[in-house]
Amino acid sequence: MKCNPLLGAAACGFVSLASATAFAQTSPTAPSATSTEPSVPAPRDSDASHRDGGVHVGLLGGVGFPRPLAIEGLLEFDRLVVLGAEYSALPTTTFSGVQTSLWALAADGRVFPFRNGFFIGLRAGKQHLSETASVTVGSAGSVSGSNTADTTFLNPRLGFLWSWHALRIGVDAGVQIPILSTSSSSLPAGVSPPSGAAALSRTLGQEAIPTIDLLRFGVVM
Repeated sequence: MKCNPLLGAAACGFVSLASATAFAQTSPTAPSATSTEPSVPAPRDSDASHRDGGVHVGLLGGVGFPRPLAIEGLLEFDRLVVLGAEYSALPTTTFSGVQTSLWALAADGRVFPFRNGFFIGLRAGKQHLSETASVTVGSAGSVSGSNTADTTFLNPRLGFLWSWHALRIGVDAGVQIPILSTSSSSLPAGVSPPSGAAALSRTLGQEAIPTIDLLRFGVVM
């Protein structure tokens, strides 16, 4: 560019700077360099793994009726279905002079239709009842004997199993329905068991009875 000598040096420099700026604005912009810094994952909710998705393993203990003590190992699927295996027992207790013990093994399933604490459940298993008593037989004195009853049962129920982080706490109620029952006795032929033993065996082994889990408590990891 040729500057008129009549113009001052400052004016000529201003014109040159303006021309250079206009040229730069019409030139294509060079692509920016891609950042190579690693991305940082968003913070994870420490409780998310217990609320959403996946399979989790847990253990529950409980107290209830007719078998006061229970322990259950379980698998939890996406807070929608829980499958478990349960052992429950009544320690040896005396009823009307009859020593009675009771235990059961059962498979257990719970479905949470609303993905909250409420569930519909079903147990299916086998219960073993054992009774021991002494029976007086005329002049022969007393005779000790035992009676056992094995019952295959279904136990539909409704309840709640609430979750707070890894903790689980719940209650439920249902009915135990006998499907098949067999019994045996070690008493001599012609000797009948005490009336209390016969009534208890019939009630716990052959009739539908209510079931109540007063408390279930455990963890799921």
